[in-house]
Amino acid sequence: MGNDDERIGKRLTRAREAAGLCVDDVVFRTKLPRSVLLALEAEDFSVFASPLYAKSFLAQYSAFLEVDAGAWLDALEPGAFGLGGSMATVVEALPAVAPMEKPARHEVRGGWIPVLGLFALSSALVVSVVKGFEFFETKFARENPPVAVPPPVSRPAPVRKERPVPAIVQEDENLGKPPPRAIIVR
Repeated sequence: MGNDDERIGKRLTRAREAAGLCVDDVVFRTKLPRSVLLALEAEDFSVFASPLYAKSFLAQYSAFLEVDAGAWLDALEPGAFGLGGSMATVVEALPAVAPMEKPARHEVRGGWIPVLGLFALSSALVVSVVKGFEFFETKFARENPPVAVPPPVSRPAPVRKERPVPAIVQEDENLGKPPPRAIIVR
């Protein structure tokens, strides 16, 4: 694996750059930590506490970039770290793998058929709501329509004549009374 074109870190970096993505874009889309992505591209597997973590992160990152990392994933076995060992020797011992070409992806989105289907479903929903309302309106309508009640006849209110209260009586009523207070109920 002395050739730089065959190293996984270089392949991951080239695939990311070919997709027009920066490291921050990949961090946002994959939710992988930035330090993990940088370690994978630098082939620094000593960052990972276990080869299981390295294998998992490499599998996720290579799947996102659509890079074949099968040989590297097979080499990252749990015994590779053995008592403080380094992953560098494991990576160096990997067999040479030729880069695979990605198959052309043909993706068709939209078109007029889904639009017509959505329009037909929307129309059917509106028609079913209107027909259902008409059905319940006829089924549960009152047999006797409500009788219109004639408006009440207004009569003039009786006029009350107030008698004037002599001034002496008003003064006597207010004498000796304390001012009104608020009542507190507990």
